Amino acid sequence: MRHPGVSPVFYKTEETGTALYFFRKGLGDVPIFRESSPVMKPARIVFMLIVVFLLPRPLFAGDISAQYYDLREKEIRQFTFDLFTAGEYYRAITEAKRYASLFPGGPYAGEMFKLIGDAYLMSHEWAEAIAAYDEFLMQFPASPLANTATFHKAISLVKQGNTAEAERLFQLILSGANPEKKGDAARWEILLLIRQNRFEEAEKLLREQMIRQEIDQETSLLEEILANKRSVRYKSPETAGVLSAILPGSGQFYNERYKDGVYSFLLNALFILGAYKAFDSDNYGLGGAIALFEIGWYTGSIYGAVGGAHKYNRKIDEDHFRSGLTRLNLRDSEIGRPGGVSVIFSYPF
Repeated sequence: MRHPGVSPVFYKTEETGTALYFFRKGLGDVPIFRESSPVMKPARIVFMLIVVFLLPRPLFAGDISAQYYDLREKEIRQFTFDLFTAGEYYRAITEAKRYASLFPGGPYAGEMFKLIGDAYLMSHEWAEAIAAYDEFLMQFPASPLANTATFHKAISLVKQGNTAEAERLFQLILSGANPEKKGDAARWEILLLIRQNRFEEAEKLLREQMIRQEIDQETSLLEEILANKRSVRYKSPETAGVLSAILPGSGQFYNERYKDGVYSFLLNALFILGAYKAFDSDNYGLGGAIALFEIGWYTGSIYGAVGGAHKYNRKIDEDHFRSGLTRLNLRDSEIGRPGGVSVIFSYPF
């Protein structure tokens, strides 16, 4: 800025060479100040301090905040993965929920929601696992993990006894474009049909070209499992009940529960003998009481034989189902890849 009455003059000295001085008019050659004089240095220092410390401060604060945010996100995520891999599923659930609360838009938010369902599944908490997978699928329907979450939800439904809904989910996976878990879904679907003796539906699936592409190597094995199940001979609950009514204990023998048959026969025989002896000795009160007990045991023996036949048949279904899971290597499944680590889950069937 030019000051009134001040004019610049170049002045040469031996020490400094040419330098710019300012002189006020009318004062002669009396310099007011030199451009590089010490008077300017404090002003420059103050100016630089303002520039360095005051103006960039919001930028520095923003950078530090962003770095802390990223570091905290990574710390919680890695800790959650470590807990899950170590088998501490309930603690992993807590940390995953904390991540979802603190970083709802974080890059791993979807994986954390799915991990909650996986941790409940690993803990055999079927209802909680289903609810967690539903939450994940609702919030992240387009996630590449959606098929895997749907598959594990179906497994939880099978364990919960909701076979019909599990079949619907397996069919949903098979009809979708995502190839993830399609092969396993096809195997599970066929095994569930075989388990329920729905042989025609299982054979129809085995003949479908799309399904055969997914299970090409196991087609012959599945056909063998189906043939073995079809040849199974079940126990008739009606036959077991009739036999037990004719001769107490014989229904249990029919069900191959020989120890129960012996106990049933002996107890009924003892009650009948006791009632006979009481009536024979004119002790009608005692004889009546023993007879009432005998009627109860006799009726229970019949119901036990009928229930035993149903139990025998269920055991055949479950044994064949578990055998099929083992032969098709479906008892173990890779449930997730938290932090890049594969975790193997054994289905408790």
